[in-house]
Amino acid sequence: MAVIGFDLAVETILRAIIGSLDAMKSPADGFQALIQQADSLLKKEGYSSIPDKSNIQYLHSIRNDAQHKAKYPNESDVSDCRTYTRDFLRKVNREVWAIDFDTISLTDIIENQEIQKYLVTAELNLKQDNYQEAVRNSSSGLTLALKRVENAIVGSLPSVTDGIVLIDQFGKQASQSNCKQAYRAFEKMQDILLYVALGMNYSDYMRYKQIVGDVYFTFSGTTLYPNMKVDINASDAEFVVAYCVDTVVQIENIVGSIDAPFGKKSWF
Repeated sequence: MAVIGFDLAVETILRAIIGSLDAMKSPADGFQALIQQADSLLKKEGYSSIPDKSNIQYLHSIRNDAQHKAKYPNESDVSDCRTYTRDFLRKVNREVWAIDFDTISLTDIIENQEIQKYLVTAELNLKQDNYQEAVRNSSSGLTLALKRVENAIVGSLPSVTDGIVLIDQFGKQASQSNCKQAYRAFEKMQDILLYVALGMNYSDYMRYKQIVGDVYFTFSGTTLYPNMKVDINASDAEFVVAYCVDTVVQIENIVGSIDAPFGKKSWF
């Protein structure tokens, strides 16, 4: 899947080159034809030729083997493909659009400024190898987004400490323990319905939760992170930051404004 993603990134940028230099031209279907088409347009407009052709063709061959021949890449192959893709995208963006590829981020399209600030800070933390702060800031941004759209999608349960009242088959009130369990079950179902409605991948969310634990915003303005993984490494932080940014972008795409989901500011 990683190699397929890398290959799609290369193909997407080739199509972007064609659309940018000649909006009337339809991109070719085949990968090799796409390279030739983009290369021809670049030369016509006075740009350098497509960089690293042999590398991106090698990447495409690895992708074809994986997708069509069940010949799966090893760890070294994936590492090479990632490097080739990154280098290619850096060179093309610098040559064609004079943009530093490393500065491009999905956070640029997030409209909610408060949530965007959390995620931009998290990306900065990640670049500084401050993995714990990267996880804290990114998870704060996602948690805030989920809380603000929750009521519009699944409503809210009353804020109680003892659960709900249940009546057993004999007409008597069930035990406090059973009432609490029932309330927690309603909370869980509400959460899962929210994630389904927002198109979130639940297995990815559970991986996120294993690293992040819980996030609580207090009335005093502080944020608590109980149950967070103790030794957060680079892989953990990269996953959490990418997951949070992608999910917030997806949420805004579905509900519109996070502060006014589906065009309505208050859903109480």
